Amino acid sequence: MGKIRNAVAAYKALNGLICVYKPPCVPIKQIQHTLITNLCRDLNELPGRPQENRVEIVGPTNAPLAVKVVPNLADDPLVCGPRYINEDFRCSWASHLGLFSSGVLLLGINDGTRLTYHINTARLTRAYKIHGQLGKATDTYFWNGKTVEKATFRHVTRQKMDGVVAHMQAAHQKTMFELTGVHVDSQSAYELASQGLIRPVNSKLPVLYGIKCVHFQPPHFTLEIQSVNEYDKYLWTLIHDLGVQLKTAAHCTGVQCIRHGKFDVELSLLRKHWQLEHILNNMDKCHELIEKYEGILKPKSATLSS
Repeated sequence: MGKIRNAVAAYKALNGLICVYKPPCVPIKQIQHTLITNLCRDLNELPGRPQENRVEIVGPTNAPLAVKVVPNLADDPLVCGPRYINEDFRCSWASHLGLFSSGVLLLGINDGTRLTYHINTARLTRAYKIHGQLGKATDTYFWNGKTVEKATFRHVTRQKMDGVVAHMQAAHQKTMFELTGVHVDSQSAYELASQGLIRPVNSKLPVLYGIKCVHFQPPHFTLEIQSVNEYDKYLWTLIHDLGVQLKTAAHCTGVQCIRHGKFDVELSLLRKHWQLEHILNNMDKCHELIEKYEGILKPKSATLSS
């Protein structure tokens, strides 16, 4: 993106998709409001359109009148207010992240809201890092819940953790094929898998494609998960179930989305960069990424029955 010359050109360029990093404990509505407020502030600081003029006819009516052009005070920003306000923008998100989750969040601005709709219906896979803690279970399965159970975790080793995680991944993969009505070892299952990722027809049915432990330092551990149609409480429950299978207790301490489709954390804007210039540059990068990967919004994949 070249140097921004005036507010009019900048506003016309604000039509597309941006990738931001959502901090934890910050609702998406607040992120939308902050982004739009910052855009309005930066646009109003740029040179705007020229102030409109009006024609005045002055002089006595029994003599030749004088016609002159003077600035129209009704068009002065000090009178009518800022040129750009929050209501001038439309903003929507491609997929929802819960209040306590953090990570990659795709937002559409103005005409970019159409892209967020297509991304949502395409149901691109998302990758997460789920942080957990052994030894304690809560009623919400998250760290802010009430403690309902405490258990020892000294018997849990990395080998046991990897074994249970591998078993959970195999169980989810088996369930995917069972929902299609074919046997996992059949030729039909092979042909179905060769078409691409198996996606559920029901958008409310979570499907996990991969689970692995990437960090283990008792009592803390981290799982990396690739999934579609997931939601916060489902991921929290996954950590709780993992603790049960390890014959101990566990609860989730954090959820971080590290990738959404082809959009990863390296592309996302931090809160300190939620400014006009950075947003326009990020919008260009997102546009190039969508053009580079044709079909990013329409992935070829098999579907699961609900």
